[in-house]
Formats: sequence, C-alpha cells, structure tokens
Amino acid sequence: MGLVKQVARAVVPRAVRNWIRRPGETARWAWADARARVGRTDRLELRPGWAIRSHPGAYHFAYHAQVDDPEQVAEFDQFVAHCTTGMVLFDVGAHFGLFALAAVHYGGPTARAVAVDPSPLAARVLRYQAQANGVADQLRVVQASAGAASGRQSLVAAGIGSAGYFVAPTADHPPGERVEVDTISLDGLADATGLTPTHVKIDVEGFELGVLRGGARTFGSSSPPLLFLELHSEIIRGAGRDPRECLDLIAGWGFEIRDVSGKLISTEAAVAPPLIRVMAARPGTA
Repeated sequence: MGLVKQVARAVVPRAVRNWIRRPGETARWAWADARARVGRTDRLELRPGWAIRSHPGAYHFAYHAQVDDPEQVAEFDQFVAHCTTGMVLFDVGAHFGLFALAAVHYGGPTARAVAVDPSPLAARVLRYQAQANGVADQLRVVQASAGAASGRQSLVAAGIGSAGYFVAPTADHPPGERVEVDTISLDGLADATGLTPTHVKIDVEGFELGVLRGGARTFGSSSPPLLFLELHSEIIRGAGRDPRECLDLIAGWGFEIRDVSGKLISTEAAVAPPLIRVMAARPGTA
C-alpha cells in the first residue's frame, strides 16, 4: 500500500472516504434519500403488470440491473417464473430487496419473505420498501450476514453512505475500518422465524460456501428449497479457495445446476466465468 493511501486511511474515516470517492453519486443518493425521508416514492413497473412504490434511490442504485443487464434480467425472470403461491423466500444478501418484493407479489397474500442483509442502510431501505408497498406483514427484515453458524463476523463497509453493502476485509484493511456484524445460519434463520423456505436466493460476494454449509439441514431435507445462487468464482479464488467446493456441496444434496437459460451445466462450466448466476434443484422439483 502506498504512503499516501496509508496516511489517508489513518487520518480520514472510511465513511468519509466512501462519500468523497464518487461525489456525483453521493449527491444523487443524498437527494433521493432526503425525498424518501419526507415520504416521497417513485412508481416503478419492473415487469408487465407489476409495479411497486419505491424509495427514490432504489432504481438507480439497485433495481436498474434487473432491467438493463441482460444476465440479471434473465436471472430475475427465471426467479419470477419459479415463484409459487404461498412461497417462502429466504433472500440472503438481499440489498434493497427486489427478489423479496417479487416473492410476496407473485406468491400472493400467503407468501412470506425473509430479507437478510448486514448493511444498516440496506435494512432501512428494505423496511421502507415493505411499508411503501403494504407488505410489512409478509416481508421480514433481518439485519445480519449469513454464514456457516450464528455469531459475529468482521466486514468492511462500502458503497453509498459507507454502508450500502459490505465486503470481506483484506490485509490492507486495519482493525479500525472493520465492522463487527451479527451472523446467522440458514438453518438458524429457519429456527428463529419458524419458517421453512421453499426458495432461497444467495448473493453474498464470495461467502457462498459458508452460507451453504449453514443450510445443510434445510438443503438436505426431503423437500429442499429451490436455490438461486450467484457464484463469485473470481472473488473466491482471490481469497485462496476453490469455487468447486460450493458446487460439490450442492451436488451432494442431489441438486442439478442450471444456468439462467434453464440449461443443465457442468461444474467446470459453472466455475469458468468470474461470476455466474445459477438455479439448483433436485430433479423433477423445478
């Protein structure tokens, strides 16, 4: 790390640095959040026949990806196509909760979603979205990270507001830049909520293996949920691990793995790109 960067990290709090790295985006978020705090919402039609009331910053900072990015469009459409009446979604790494909102819309009034995210900003926006769309009784927000077991975990705040999302710390991040957050396992989440998920979405920026291990009972059950997984192979390899471990674990539960087009894919094909979005399920259940 260069001397200037070391000095900046020692003198300027991370929250301030995150704000000043992208002043235009910072100003845009501040204006959108100010509008939200006085009760303003945007109306967004994200799919034909489905419109939501939204925090004024949610589209630009999150939801646009499910409209503009072809792979994320395909991933979201695949998820919507597999929504079922009365479904129960565990949305892990929910950010601003678009999948959770879709679950309670397409799953109807008996559907439930549990949105899990360690970011206090994301949790606040999630609660705002649930209230604005009249689904607060169906969408529960859990401010925590998911992992192999319940406890505490050290992360680094990043993104808008210095806490738009969290990333794994590296050797370059001194203790003062790290944030201790609560963690919960998927199996622990099922116990705590009294819900059995029919669908699980995981987007955790390289922490996939721990989250999967924490759901061994859930995924190994006789009626396991459908799994929608973002596998960040490049991040996993960068941390000195092998992304095949995630897929081997999933295969051990008897799941087949399909890409966003619905095509069966091999382990080698799945780990080749830096990031892939897949759906996994036991044969005949999806």
